Amino acid sequence: MNQLIADWRVKRSREDEQLHQMIRKAVDAEQVHLHIAATPLDFHGSPVHAPWDHLVPLLGLMTLALVVLLATGVAIGIVAMFAGVFGHLYGNRHFVAWRLRKRAIAYLMESALHWQQLWHLGGVALELKGTMEPLCISPHGDWRKFARRNLHGQAAVEPAAAEGEA
Repeated sequence: MNQLIADWRVKRSREDEQLHQMIRKAVDAEQVHLHIAATPLDFHGSPVHAPWDHLVPLLGLMTLALVVLLATGVAIGIVAMFAGVFGHLYGNRHFVAWRLRKRAIAYLMESALHWQQLWHLGGVALELKGTMEPLCISPHGDWRKFARRNLHGQAAVEPAAAEGEA
């Protein structure tokens, strides 16, 4: 029984690698678009989270406000600090989301194991461009079925064919 399970895992990982490769090619060819939602992936422990993305902009704005305070005086320095705080509150969210999207796409394209890891966390969706195909949204959508169904022209892997190998 253990040998059967081990064989199944080997076949499944081989199929996952092939399907991931198909998705990579489709993303590179701009046939498939990856949507990344920053909120579900931006937590301590996430492989694409970077705490410095939250801290460095605030430190930069406050350093700039301190320089303005020392160069011009207290009244203008306080105004510069308030401007920095509002800039951080309303602008940093977009900066963090942009950086997180870049890291998440790079992480997803790296390997099938990374793909599965982020897929289970949520915040990833696959869209087939130029069709009315609904989005395949993680973690409840099945990315394997999406790839088999829509990317068949790129050396698709049939489940029966994958089981017959070994």
